[in-house]
Amino acid sequence: MTEANERGQTIFLTGPVVSGKTTTAQLWAMQRARATFAADWDDIQTTVLDSDLVRGHPLPDVVSRYRFAARVAAAQADRITATGIDCIVSGARVPESPTDPPEWRNMWGDLDRLDPITIVLLPSVEARLTRVRNDPHRRGPYAITEEQIRESGRWAWNAWREDPRAAVLDTSDMDQQQVIAEVERAVSKLSGPT
Repeated sequence: MTEANERGQTIFLTGPVVSGKTTTAQLWAMQRARATFAADWDDIQTTVLDSDLVRGHPLPDVVSRYRFAARVAAAQADRITATGIDCIVSGARVPESPTDPPEWRNMWGDLDRLDPITIVLLPSVEARLTRVRNDPHRRGPYAITEEQIRESGRWAWNAWREDPRAAVLDTSDMDQQQVIAEVERAVSKLSGPT
């Protein structure tokens, strides 16, 4: 653990479906010299929302479920970073836009209050389609479809380039270790002097 007054860093790893967010976050956290915890928004949503913890208090709609999972991820990051350990949260999030429906605005407000560094993994649509075609674990009744991959590629991921606390990485031609190295470089650069 670090000094009592030193807070860990919050890193938000985002990108479209099948961009490698979860795998990258987990492997990066395990390989870092600095203690880092990986929290996955998809896992939180699945584990918490489908559990007995909230079964008696169902959330009425998809927006409420997404917002609840985002708040749980932020609370987890807040508690972890308070101990001096870094926390990387992975989840899909494009920057907010004035054209977003009101119910989707400020979805990640609790996490934003932690002033995260945002890293966007942005492999090409073709690279993501190839990953799905070559990975038998991504097939089955709940698999991401090619249309979902194409649709998520049309979202405003590049708008993150305007955020001074964000980096957008084209990981199309990188293997996993290269992606991890680029994430570490980006986090170091965006962290500034320590």
